[in-house]
Amino acid sequence: MKKNLLKIVVLMGVFSLSSCVKVEKKETEVNQEVVATDTIAELETPKAETKTVEGKVVEITYGKDGYTAKLETPEKEFYFVTISHANLTDHAQYKKVKVGETLKVTGDFWKMENDNQITVRVIE
Repeated sequence: MKKNLLKIVVLMGVFSLSSCVKVEKKETEVNQEVVATDTIAELETPKAETKTVEGKVVEITYGKDGYTAKLETPEKEFYFVTISHANLTDHAQYKKVKVGETLKVTGDFWKMENDNQITVRVIE
């Protein structure tokens, strides 16, 4: 019992001495010019371009709260238009379409790889 108590006291002494080590930091003076930058302005994304397209529905892919229709315009361009209740400015405009129907939509235009995408805001 005495041996264990002696070991504990010695161990506590070692911990006490090791925790009292003083670390000194030397600071050197360096003449540097600091230039402030506005990182928020650099991170802003450009506003999406609004575009209206009309075309024939050639394909429909259903999702969780809407669908994506592939439209073919008279100029033979293809657009993937995403229609959901959450993205429409007026939720009452939501309607389902069938392949072969003509659809006219307005929304935020963007590109994913080489595909034309529109997040629909208005169904006309």
